Amino acid sequence: MVMMNGDNRSNRCAGRFLPAALLAFGVISFPAEAVQPLSAGYQAADEWQFTFAPYVWAAGIRGDIGHRSTGTQFMKTDFSDIARDLDVAVMGMGEARKGRYSLLVDLMYIDTTTRNDLPDGAPADRLKVDNRTVSGFLGGGYTLLEKGGGRLDAAGGARVWYSSTRLTFQGGDAGGISGSDRATWIDAVAGLRGHYALTPTVWLSAWGLAGGGQSRLDWDVAGLVGWEFMSGFSAVAGYRAMGVDYRHDGFVYDVVQQGPILGVSGRF
Repeated sequence: MVMMNGDNRSNRCAGRFLPAALLAFGVISFPAEAVQPLSAGYQAADEWQFTFAPYVWAAGIRGDIGHRSTGTQFMKTDFSDIARDLDVAVMGMGEARKGRYSLLVDLMYIDTTTRNDLPDGAPADRLKVDNRTVSGFLGGGYTLLEKGGGRLDAAGGARVWYSSTRLTFQGGDAGGISGSDRATWIDAVAGLRGHYALTPTVWLSAWGLAGGGQSRLDWDVAGLVGWEFMSGFSAVAGYRAMGVDYRHDGFVYDVVQQGPILGVSGRF
């Protein structure tokens, strides 16, 4: 569903998700009771260890998008619309770790096309939105605490965004009017990452990052569970939510994306 003149709903979503997710992160990372030791693959190593995890993120999206020629519109795509609206999605995470230090990378490319009915009284019947978003995070981490089966890292780095959006009105008096715009920006983000081994083959992981720069707010939280089905390889499932509020010279990209994650993690 798309409605005219959004009211910063994504900022309210961030306010709900961020504190709750960070609280859950703290509970997951270091429970008070005694725990089993980390499996050998997740212990601190004197040599470099590399982990790569391609994943599918079935994320719905909601928030305000717009540019000078078409104004700002509120867009919402539910989980049930993903198969219809998603054109291309390529995503992956990577980590290189040695002892307490780690290098981190997170890449995402999403291409979507949505067609939504506009409310009564709008100048058009429908709004078509073609959106292409690229996001890349590059940063580092340092282990603050490692005890029993738990590990807590401080993490920080830079997240680069590129968004290209084309809005086209269909039907009604404004039918045929369209506008496109694009923007690239960079934010600094920092936060915590945690890992906890439930058993030698089952583990939990979570992170919470927040910051800003050229955007007003940039945040990312997630919780994952993994099962090491063979040495060095784990099946991973979880939930991720991330949001960004960028506004410049009439271009608006103020959205929250959230949904389940499925993937495979390989360690080398």
